[in-house]
Amino acid sequence: MKTYQYQIFLCLATLLIFSFIGCEVKDFYNTREEDQEEMSILKKEIDKMANQFSCDNAAEWKFVSIGTKSCGGAGAYIAYSTKIDEATFLKKVALYTQKQNALNVKWGYISDCALVVVPKSVECVNGKPQFVY
Repeated sequence: MKTYQYQIFLCLATLLIFSFIGCEVKDFYNTREEDQEEMSILKKEIDKMANQFSCDNAAEWKFVSIGTKSCGGAGAYIAYSTKIDEATFLKKVALYTQKQNALNVKWGYISDCALVVVPKSVECVNGKPQFVY
């Protein structure tokens, strides 16, 4: 009998502990507008990082896919200078892509499913990076 009472006590204690710890479920309850605003803010941060240097030497520029289409594949490509904090930038891009994929599922977004062509390189035109295809 004592073993049974001990097991019940452990179960209740475990439930109590987990109820105070909680889980991050905020995104599940966001409205579509809140999700879109969050993505917009993150995209602005990414764009700001990517565009903080003028494009004077194409050898100092790279590109990476960003976002995802609801049927799979890259949503777009973004050019960035190698002078920036690449690790932080790529983490933000990965987070953006991950969140966009989750929102595609959450909101049932549909895309054109057209293949986004991968650029061959980046060239500098009037101080701005442009893709070469």
